[in-house]
Amino acid sequence: MTGSNTSYRIRQGDTLSAIARRNNTTVDALARANNIQNPDRIIAGKTLVIPGARDGFEANVPRPVPRPAGLQTGGAQPRDSFEAGTSQAGMAQGVTPAGTGAVSGTQNGYRNIDLTAFRQGGSNSESAIVVGTSEGNRTPSGGFTASYGGHTDPGNAKHNRGSFSYQGGGASSPSHADEIWNRELGRVTPQYQAAAQRAGLDPNNALLASSFYDLHTQSPRAAQNFLNRELPRLAQDPRGVTPEALVDARVNAFRNDAGELRAAGFDHSETRLRADQTRRETALVRALDARGYRDGGSNTSALPAEVPIPRPRPEHLTSGTPALPAEVPIPRPRPEHLTSGNTQAAESATPTDFNDTAAITPAADRPAVQTNAPWISQYDGSQVVRAGDTACFRAVEAMVKQAGGTVTGPGNRIQVATGDASGGGVTVDRAAAQRGREYIDSQLDAGLPVGVGVNHRSGQNSDNVDGITDHFVMITGRGVDEQGRTYYTFHDPATNHRERGADTNPNNRFYVNPDTGNLYREGPTTGAVVQRHFEVTMVRPNA
Repeated sequence: MTGSNTSYRIRQGDTLSAIARRNNTTVDALARANNIQNPDRIIAGKTLVIPGARDGFEANVPRPVPRPAGLQTGGAQPRDSFEAGTSQAGMAQGVTPAGTGAVSGTQNGYRNIDLTAFRQGGSNSESAIVVGTSEGNRTPSGGFTASYGGHTDPGNAKHNRGSFSYQGGGASSPSHADEIWNRELGRVTPQYQAAAQRAGLDPNNALLASSFYDLHTQSPRAAQNFLNRELPRLAQDPRGVTPEALVDARVNAFRNDAGELRAAGFDHSETRLRADQTRRETALVRALDARGYRDGGSNTSALPAEVPIPRPRPEHLTSGTPALPAEVPIPRPRPEHLTSGNTQAAESATPTDFNDTAAITPAADRPAVQTNAPWISQYDGSQVVRAGDTACFRAVEAMVKQAGGTVTGPGNRIQVATGDASGGGVTVDRAAAQRGREYIDSQLDAGLPVGVGVNHRSGQNSDNVDGITDHFVMITGRGVDEQGRTYYTFHDPATNHRERGADTNPNNRFYVNPDTGNLYREGPTTGAVVQRHFEVTMVRPNA
């Protein structure tokens, strides 16, 4: 296939995946090109438009990916959706910058931002939410769409993950992928700042900065042309730095120095490319507006009432990345009737997404210490007593039992969390967290998994023995990732789908919070439980 479109008449017995394979394209691309809502249902006799296999990018050219932090070299950057001949330095002839000294600002109704703070917080960062909305993986309120956990890129059929649709190696989870790409955005920020200042534009303007970050995420080559050629022109545009002017600048950034549009994935069609750039810029505006960046000023009271003031969790990024300030949690008193002597079984409703059938690429690495523990769904009535939404603890008991252990009662627990924190998450007893980890390590070394309670929401867990725990999972292994961080794999029973719940899912990993010593899994605060932010609340020893 080339970048041009063809058509295909559906035959009896066809499936969309088979048609995609025969035509060197993807199911996602076919569904999008033909407005198919359910890829599992196609009708014989209907005619499909077969899009170019590299929709959005040059044929046979992979989508660019950054090197992991610390491995950047001076070599050529990965190719993207452009042909040779685009400008890499300097400005277009005949274009005079609007200013070369003091920055004049953009005066487009959007307030200035701290570019470093904008990128901090991994999946909770403003950059991940705003650019992720353009990518279709996030919502303006900070929520996560189904494609966040992983999807196939319609341009090059590679597996994407995270807010930025990251395709590179070294990412252990979607949130880790977001950390990696935020570092890449940090790498190119000084160049962006210098180019904006040369043009007389304010690099801290939320709309301008977001547009650059989004374009660099889509195509670094286009972003380079945007800096070198389009920013000076944008400074002279009588419309100002408006969404409409930015769409024009983005489209022109896909041209080579001779003015030819070079984007084979869009059939070199300005109409198709402009529609795509308009969609992306519109999504950026929607996200920025929802998050309170319009109308200038830094007064956060101007944020819409339904949108919380962004408060990213510490991500504990690798060395070389600025550390986020630690939040000071305010302990929530435990309900009086839930004392440590209470022997009530700790369990909670853990709704899952029964429609979640997304294929998940297994983790490339396996932990050094791995138990032979089965995965069981809490909805499997053949193995779990009273299976259903409130059966997570009983599912963990069943898994541990099949692995050769026996979970003891709640009176024997190691209570790690001491309360819900006011800003989300939990407050932690550091000494108890250390004891819990030491116990987990000893059991894993002996070949046994360990059941642990986790918190993924605030103020809705009074049915549990500690008033803090929302859910239970089972730790199955221990390893060290490429960045030298210790992680613990776990089975999560809160789904019907093994790919999602088993420890082979690279998202099912706890990391160690260096501030508290507690184990956590980064993720959203809403949506299906199996994808949420987890913090360990208690360790349930084996008999």
